[in-house]
Amino acid sequence: MKRLPFFFYSPPRSPGGYTLAELCVVLAITALCLSWAVPSLSQWFWRLRVDSAVHTWAGDLQASRLQAMRRGEYLQLQRLTHCLAQPLPQGDWRCGWQLVPKSQATVTPVLVSALSGELRVQLYPAQNSLDINPMGEAVVGGLRMVVQARGSQTSVRSICINITGRLRVVNGASCS
Repeated sequence: MKRLPFFFYSPPRSPGGYTLAELCVVLAITALCLSWAVPSLSQWFWRLRVDSAVHTWAGDLQASRLQAMRRGEYLQLQRLTHCLAQPLPQGDWRCGWQLVPKSQATVTPVLVSALSGELRVQLYPAQNSLDINPMGEAVVGGLRMVVQARGSQTSVRSICINITGRLRVVNGASCS
C-alpha cells in the first residue's frame, strides 16, 4: 500500500451535524445579542415613525399653500378623527389630516394623510383646522406641531411656524 503525502491526508469523517451542546451555545449567544438589540431597534422604529409624520405634515402644509395659490381660494387643513373610538381632545391630530376647500364642506378632499393613531400629534395653540388664504399663507402664525412617540420622551420633534409662515423642524417639544 502506497502512502500518500500528509497534505492529502484527511481525518476520518464523523457523522454530519452539530452536537446538542454546540447548538445550545449558539442559541444562547443569539438570544443574548437579540436581547441587547431589540430595545435599540424599537427606539429606532419609533424615531423613524416620528420623523416620517413630521416630514409628511410639513410637506402637506407646503402643498396646501401651493394649492391655495393655484386655486385662488381659501383652503382648510383639517384633522381626521376616525382612527380611535373615543373622541379626540382639541388640537389632537393623531389620526391624520385632510385638505378641503373652505367654502364647500361636502367636497372631496384635495389631499388626505391618514395616521394610525399610535403617535401623539398635537397642534399648539390647540385647534382642529388650519386656514390657508389664497396667497398661500397660514392665517394663524406662531403655531407649533409636536410629534412624539408613544411613551417616549426621547423621540420628540416639533414643527415651528412663525408669524411669517416659515417652517422649522427642531428636536424636542419647544420651539425656542
